[in-house]
Amino acid sequence: MKLNLKKEKGFTTIDVSIAMLIAVVFVAIMSSMLYSVYTSSTESKRSAVALNYAVDIFERIGAVSYDDVYEEGILRSLQSTNVTGIQSAGTNKGTNAKIGTYDINLKISDEYGDNKVKLITLTIKYPVSAKKTETMELKRIKIRTV
Repeated sequence: MKLNLKKEKGFTTIDVSIAMLIAVVFVAIMSSMLYSVYTSSTESKRSAVALNYAVDIFERIGAVSYDDVYEEGILRSLQSTNVTGIQSAGTNKGTNAKIGTYDINLKISDEYGDNKVKLITLTIKYPVSAKKTETMELKRIKIRTV
């Protein structure tokens, strides 16, 4: 009777190749998932900041009287905080301002022409990535109280 005294130790080239292939696929899937989570998190943060700016502007509009609600006045009141470069763009297009990378357009119009209801339209444009820009448009009314 012949005994086989050869010991089978170590890994073959095929074993190592399969293990490396599995590791590469796993790393690719995980990095793709992490990138997706990062981009969606960044988009959410930028949208939240834009909404905070909108809420701040609308709170300022709510705090002033009907007669004090006009485009340049509202945006200039923000100048003490973060607004830079307020430029007037004419009465048809509203007033533009820029806060960092957020472009803000505020348009205030007399809704019914009776000087009792003002329609405030706030549009905020902001980049969420190098190739994608989002636009948020919010409206509010201000009513003259007698």
